[in-house]
Amino acid sequence: MTLEEMRILLQKSLKAKRYEHSVRVYKTALEMAEHYHADVKKVAVASLIHDCGRQISKEYSVAKAKELGIPVDPVEENQPILLHAKLGVYYAIHKYGVSPDDREVLDAIRYHSTGTADMTQTAKIVFLADLIEPGRDFEGVEALREASFQDLDRGMLLSYDNTIRYLLEDGLLIHPDAIAGYNQLAVKTKTAQSKKEKNKKNN
Repeated sequence: MTLEEMRILLQKSLKAKRYEHSVRVYKTALEMAEHYHADVKKVAVASLIHDCGRQISKEYSVAKAKELGIPVDPVEENQPILLHAKLGVYYAIHKYGVSPDDREVLDAIRYHSTGTADMTQTAKIVFLADLIEPGRDFEGVEALREASFQDLDRGMLLSYDNTIRYLLEDGLLIHPDAIAGYNQLAVKTKTAQSKKEKNKKNN
């Protein structure tokens, strides 16, 4: 399936606002892909259809996931909106023609809401593009946009920080994948800072 065929199918499958958001994420992700010399083709597909699982409303997502044999963890059971990412992987393969072996595209769709540890460059770009596309106007989005075009890991860490604070303030559950992603980058950042401080002392 060509990218244009995917776009047409996506437009027919999603509500207008969700489709327009998807197009903005796609355009933002392509800018980031060019900036970071990423795989433009994989970023294009993953970003365009990242929300294809939204064709199932959150009210029916738990039942639909179970019907399709998709595992549902306790956090997703309580916050069904998260399941659109797993459903998205299913539809990417069975509706949009993405190869089941294309883990880079599928993982970018799978983790675009929660993040996780060991994310690929493509996954990080789709995750961040989803948050910084021009339609987003939450507090701190400008700082996140700036960070996302300076360093992907810096953007990811800032986004985890913002998201976790928001979830805690609203009394919502934090998915273990998000915690794993945050912890990994936090350790990486602290290690890098420690090395810099040691180098300063040695010099």
